[in-house]
Amino acid sequence: MSSLTRSTPVALALLASCGGSNPPPLEPANVLVLVLDDVGVDMLGSYGVHPSFPPTPNIDALIADGVLFERCYTPPSCSPTRAAVLTGRKSLRTGIGHSIEELLPEPALELSERTLPEVLAAGSPRSIASSAIGKWHLGSASVGGEDHPNLQGFEWFEGPLGNLFTNQTYFNYAKVRNGVRFSSDVYATTDQVNDALGRIAAMPEPWFLWLGFNAAHTPLHAPPAHLHTYSLAGDPAATPYEHYCAMMQALDTELGRLLDGIPPAMRARTTVIVLGDNGSPQQVVVPPSIPSQSKGSLFEGGVRVPLVISGHRVAARGQRCGSLVQTVDLFPTIVGLFDADLAQGVGDNRVIDGIDLAPYLADVATPPLRSYVLVDRFEPNGFGPYTQQGAMIRDERWKLIRRSGQPDAFFDLEGLDREGADLNLGPLDGEQQQALARLQDWLDLSLP
Repeated sequence: MSSLTRSTPVALALLASCGGSNPPPLEPANVLVLVLDDVGVDMLGSYGVHPSFPPTPNIDALIADGVLFERCYTPPSCSPTRAAVLTGRKSLRTGIGHSIEELLPEPALELSERTLPEVLAAGSPRSIASSAIGKWHLGSASVGGEDHPNLQGFEWFEGPLGNLFTNQTYFNYAKVRNGVRFSSDVYATTDQVNDALGRIAAMPEPWFLWLGFNAAHTPLHAPPAHLHTYSLAGDPAATPYEHYCAMMQALDTELGRLLDGIPPAMRARTTVIVLGDNGSPQQVVVPPSIPSQSKGSLFEGGVRVPLVISGHRVAARGQRCGSLVQTVDLFPTIVGLFDADLAQGVGDNRVIDGIDLAPYLADVATPPLRSYVLVDRFEPNGFGPYTQQGAMIRDERWKLIRRSGQPDAFFDLEGLDREGADLNLGPLDGEQQQALARLQDWLDLSLP
């Protein structure tokens, strides 16, 4: 929508003075979503699950000014997580069960799905500007193509359509601006912050900005030297962890530039959400983390990700929330941050799986809103039949993993960040039997 057609405070005031029934204008509230690619909880020191981690002072500052969600769960690959946040719906509802090959004519996020910018446009009493910057990874050659982000409701899109593969690097890659493809030789993390700052300067408030960093996803590389403090040399494949950490530090440095570039009064009206899209990748995982139980797996290292909500509308600042949450919960949470009407915005009776996290932002001691969290994965994308399918479900203490052709794996996670021994390989006591049966029943009810 053109900025010329947006309601202004003056226009709203005139409507009110003429006896109109419209509510008074709301305080502008902006939402900035920052998606970190391939960053698990083991890569942020604030989570305390790993003894070594890259320096991330700017993310740490957001944590100090917000709520850190200790147990946030998401699908173990990038496209399903993006679909979950933007639609509030689980993978089996969207048909996105693993990473999309965006250049191929394969299933992708259907244009019939109602995404956040579409719901905000239909459900808000005021116009909300929207832009998506950086990695998209939700369309394909047969679903939306280069116009997919705009067809899904974003007024402006600028960034790569997916990962930097097919001979692309962070220093030379293809990007798209509102359906037009061109090349960039600006370091991708820097370029994405530049584009985000450009959109923040151009959009009227209130605005919703989605920034999907390509970092710290492969290809591993040495970032520009002024963005990190690591001594790097040679082939990144020989020292993958060090190169990954330098990419993470460069990401954090540029994230700091982004936040500093928002005018202070505007920043005070902005909620910042930081999340990881899946666990850390196998080639950079070091002990005590387990490579085979990282990105792509249904173990904690693949599905437990960072989530921080900071700034405007967050009362419980500097606190940690231990309740179970899922990335689908960000959909109704963001709608609520804009005071938009979720039902009106969605416009039909489709199922929304997310739960508004606002109570935790007010008080992290709020009683749990979920009894359990469930994550599924499958391939190929679409609505079946599937060649592979699996799921994990956990409650406060117990966890079940189900994978095609394998017996259920069952774990006691009390006091642990990793699964440990599979209890289902040995005899179970009465409490364990009851917990296993309960998780199996929940899972059977939730999956086809």
